[in-house]
Amino acid sequence: MELMDGVTIVLAAMGLGELFLGLYVLAAGRVPGGRVKDPEQIRKFGVFYILVSGFLLLQAVGNAGVQFDLFSWGVQAVLVLLSFVLGVIALTRYRPRFVLTKWRRGAEQTTPGHRD
Repeated sequence: MELMDGVTIVLAAMGLGELFLGLYVLAAGRVPGGRVKDPEQIRKFGVFYILVSGFLLLQAVGNAGVQFDLFSWGVQAVLVLLSFVLGVIALTRYRPRFVLTKWRRGAEQTTPGHRD
């Protein structure tokens, strides 16, 4: 097994995991962990996970297609560009906002010059 074979398998596994998580969030109407109660935020979480899964799965399909001579490098390039479009949409429009604000609040609570 070459390195790219392993990378392709990991990308596909992660993509399928994200896809099933996004479908679960949309079908169940709740986010694992239960911290989000707003239905609009729950929908955004589900769509975010599905778009990220599309990013990962398109990357895996592009890699596997070239490895197994299913299509040319040009088709892989189109798949990679399409995957990055999905990734940008996921991060700019559907990214869960509270994750970043929680991280920022934690950074603001540390004192300047304090090192852990």
